[in-house]
Amino acid sequence: MKAVFIFAHPDDESFSSGGTIAKLTQKGVVVKLITATKGEEGQLGEPPITTRENIAEIREKELNTATKILGISKIYFLGLKDGSLPKIPLKNLSDKVLKILVAEKPNIIVTFGKEGASRHPDHIKIGKAGTHAFRKYMNLINKKVKLYHVVSPRSLVKKLKKMGIVYNAFGEIKGTPDSKITTILDISETIDKKIKALKSHKTQRKDVERFLKRSDFKEYRYEFFQLVMENSII
Repeated sequence: MKAVFIFAHPDDESFSSGGTIAKLTQKGVVVKLITATKGEEGQLGEPPITTRENIAEIREKELNTATKILGISKIYFLGLKDGSLPKIPLKNLSDKVLKILVAEKPNIIVTFGKEGASRHPDHIKIGKAGTHAFRKYMNLINKKVKLYHVVSPRSLVKKLKKMGIVYNAFGEIKGTPDSKITTILDISETIDKKIKALKSHKTQRKDVERFLKRSDFKEYRYEFFQLVMENSII
């Protein structure tokens, strides 16, 4: 069994599905990661621990540390600039992803949903590209394959808004209607690995601390996905 997760920046893997990735790798699933950029426009730390000139190198190192913690066996960097994804034609970006999928032949593909978790334009675009690539991939592969989107329950988003800890730098997040969430994974056994992976992204400390404020919610120990597409092969 093999899974490929498709995201935009270093840390996306840990925030969105770190517990799930650790759970899969513990069960012997081979997990690989596609990361479109090295997060050059991200935070420098609080207080700063690097410079804008060196941030890409530092974030790559942080991602390498996080992936080792989670058990990811390989990272594919697409070599794109942070913030540039919306300007790239969908086909061009999708073809880059498809090439990797065809080479790796994963059973499961995971990427961002329509809101991109935080409405970040890069997140939304890589989610669209991953979905577009999957449509082609599932017609090229002779085995059962499934595409999942990372989503946030609308009920959880409402709770976060009431506490004032929802991340809305890129616009209001509505969340996915709870009834449309198809897959809820209990990550209680791997939450410690998720937190350790998150903390390895030291430049993004502010966002990590915001996430840790959710610990009083029961949803903190779950990750949520929507099965979007699968082929008809049994």
